Amino acid sequence: MNRTSRRTRLATAAVLAPLALGLVACGGDDGDDDAAAPSTSATSTPTDDGTTAVEGDVETAAETALAEVDGTVFSVDRDDQGWDVTIVTADGVENDVDLGPDAITVVRGPVADTNDDDADDAAERELLLGASVDHLAAIEAALGELQGTVTGVDLSEDNGTAIWQVQLDEDTADAMTVDVDAQTGDVLRTERDD
Repeated sequence: MNRTSRRTRLATAAVLAPLALGLVACGGDDGDDDAAAPSTSATSTPTDDGTTAVEGDVETAAETALAEVDGTVFSVDRDDQGWDVTIVTADGVENDVDLGPDAITVVRGPVADTNDDDADDAAERELLLGASVDHLAAIEAALGELQGTVTGVDLSEDNGTAIWQVQLDEDTADAMTVDVDAQTGDVLRTERDD
């Protein structure tokens, strides 16, 4: 799928979502005054400890960030507030995009990382930018090996080899990481997270 169609879909969703909410609000009254009003926040749920339950997914978060900045997905990570996505542009600049729990609301960014990098960081970024397997193919390979909910994906380097680390079911007793070769798409290893 090309990026133009993702941008078009996201723009269409941004226009249609308020219209759909308006149509729902104009619906008839069923006469049940005691019924709870529908929530306008269908994207997040408060938890007992005061944090927000993250309900978006890795793929949506990556698409949203790519609509903000053109480049290569380097990482998509879930946290208590939503999603942190890092996109690296063709010229090697890292851009951070923070998203809400729904994975479609941009909270901050893109913000270019302007820290001075040493030669090792530049060489690693060049290796990673040359990866032939994207985050979606890495996720597919990981899910072919293990079942679970993908909660993060990170492109990194391991002994000179570009790999995708796909996290499944983070913050649960079933948390696993699947390492996928970023050139071949082969699963290299799986390990239970501590």
